[in-house]
Amino acid sequence: MSSLPFLSINMGFDYVWQAILFALCGLGVLLYGIHMMGGGLKRLAGDKLKNIIQKSTSKPFMGMIVGFMVTMLTQSSSTTSAITVGLVAAGLMTFGQSIGVLLGANIGGTILPLLTAVLPSSFKPIFAAILVFLGAILIFFFKKDKIRDLGNVILGFGLIFLGLVIMDMAIEFVIEEHEDFIKSSFAKLSDMPELGVGVGILFTMLVQSSAATISIVQDLFASGAMQLGGALALMLGANIGTTITAIIASLGSSKVAKKVAMANTLIKTIGVLVFVIIFRFAFYPLIELIYNNTFLKISSTPNPMIISLSHLGFNIINSFALLLLIKPFVKLCNKLMPDKNEKSIEEQLLDYSLIQKSPQLALSFAKKSIDYMVETVNEFFKIAKSYSFNRDDSLIDKGLEYERTINLLDKRIHDYLIKLTISALDDKSSTKLSKYLDLIKDMERVGDHCTNLFEFFKERYDKEMHLSQDGVQDLDQMYTTVGEMLEGTYQAVVNWSPSIAQSVIPLEDETDRLEEVLHERHIHRVQSGACSFINTEHYVEILSNLERIGDHLNNTLESILYKEYEKGIEYNH
Repeated sequence: MSSLPFLSINMGFDYVWQAILFALCGLGVLLYGIHMMGGGLKRLAGDKLKNIIQKSTSKPFMGMIVGFMVTMLTQSSSTTSAITVGLVAAGLMTFGQSIGVLLGANIGGTILPLLTAVLPSSFKPIFAAILVFLGAILIFFFKKDKIRDLGNVILGFGLIFLGLVIMDMAIEFVIEEHEDFIKSSFAKLSDMPELGVGVGILFTMLVQSSAATISIVQDLFASGAMQLGGALALMLGANIGTTITAIIASLGSSKVAKKVAMANTLIKTIGVLVFVIIFRFAFYPLIELIYNNTFLKISSTPNPMIISLSHLGFNIINSFALLLLIKPFVKLCNKLMPDKNEKSIEEQLLDYSLIQKSPQLALSFAKKSIDYMVETVNEFFKIAKSYSFNRDDSLIDKGLEYERTINLLDKRIHDYLIKLTISALDDKSSTKLSKYLDLIKDMERVGDHCTNLFEFFKERYDKEMHLSQDGVQDLDQMYTTVGEMLEGTYQAVVNWSPSIAQSVIPLEDETDRLEEVLHERHIHRVQSGACSFINTEHYVEILSNLERIGDHLNNTLESILYKEYEKGIEYNH
């Protein structure tokens, strides 16, 4: 009788095709289960996954541990590599730091196939039924998002095993019908490991999951349809095929993101090439020796655990070997993809492809761009101050370039944030987005005031009007206070630190006080004849522009200080 309860006892050609369709159905259930479980885990973790990767990768070994742990949580090395590509593209991680994360992700991605191999085949249907039922209960009978996300994790895990059960039955039926043909075909993979690697690459690129490929390989090996050599070759190919996800994630992104995807592919390809070269002389004989002389071979039935253990061993050896050679490996990547002819930094910072794929990561992109915008404004103010006390016409061109950059960043970040408003952001992230919109508006206005300062002093220099000594000292005091406030604002924004903002915000009162005091002193100098109306032209406007810069900086500092956000309320314009 057929091993498939849904097929007739009459084993005809049509029934074989039905079994193949059910095998594909099982594969679909398996892939959806991996997707559901990983998605639920990511939602449960919130921004923690991104923050963990971003903040814990200062050293390659730490990055390796982080990559392993995050992939353990998501059960997808492809997800970890895609997140890593996004973080590097956002400037939140260096290319060198990303290598450690990728190496750890490769080891973490071996755990799911190992779990599926450990669980006895007879227990898989029961395990799947329990998990699917429990997950569905949590999803449909509870309203809290966290509980429902947990339900998605449990249901997804159950669907993984349900998919394996369906595939097991379908594959067993097909093998029963065409045992001789299937075994002779797969035997060629043992004789030609290069062919097996190629098949593994193509199939894994198609399904975008090495875990799914290796699960199928384990089923084929356990059923006796595939010899150990062919299964190992397919396993090696699956390791290269899974890198397609990172490649897709890097499309349309910056060159450095593409370099990370290339590095991810190189890591696997170099390892597989080395293992294929030594396949017949060392790798296959060693695995066969371990298999035949340990607990793994306790019966005449092939044990699929040897495939998952080989997968684990390959990735551990490959990852630690490249960890030791990480510096020359980074040099190789830089040589293969040098950082020449890159777009300007303001064009690199925003990746529109992330808005749909990962709104939270897209918001981090925007923050990194805002950090760069505030830094640019700070530099613009410094050269405006320098030009105010010393005529250097070369600074005019620099000022114009800063103004162009700030206006471009204002438009690009604004458009990016507006597109991001339609994404599914939580309340906290939506509040940040609203604050970011106000922040870039204030920074753009600070840039305008710096441009005004350039224009005022250019006209003064052209007319050969000079400040009195007292006027120079007063203006230097005002510039120094505003400069300190701008530098503090930059630090507060980059770190998004209320404590820094709190320490800087009193300087706004000082700028208001100075503007009044220095204005009165200017009037006194004019009345006493120390300077003429003509020679002090624009002096009041200069003071006013500096005071207005303080107001805009104050708006930014207060938005960092206060958690709430009220639409339409401006703090101190």
